[in-house]
Amino acid sequence: MSTPAVERVSECFVTPESPTQESNQICHLALWDIAMLSVNYIQKGMLFKKPTPLVDPQHFIQNPLNNLKHSLSLAPQTQDPPSYVVFVDCKNSPGAKFIYATLNMTISDILSPIDVPPIVQSYIYRL
Repeated sequence: MSTPAVERVSECFVTPESPTQESNQICHLALWDIAMLSVNYIQKGMLFKKPTPLVDPQHFIQNPLNNLKHSLSLAPQTQDPPSYVVFVDCKNSPGAKFIYATLNMTISDILSPIDVPPIVQSYIYRL
């Protein structure tokens, strides 16, 4: 197997699909969100199976993007009244950064070891 290499395919900022008055307000963080801020930047990655050659890469990535846009539209509606002062300013933000990258490893290469392979740890923080 060749040395694993991450290739950044594209990136964009995702905003709510149908902005509401709530989505333009500040979003107060819960205590567990604040605790995570002091540990590390909250950055998550998702693994998908490799699309068949017949699938257009743009079409393949559109489904997760649409789901994220829909979720961002709903997020402000599920907020509890604030009792703290740390917040995210949704109105003056470009949105959630979405990076589409590929890695020439199989899912079993990533999930088989007991520890997360170093290439996976490093590429998430480099993106």
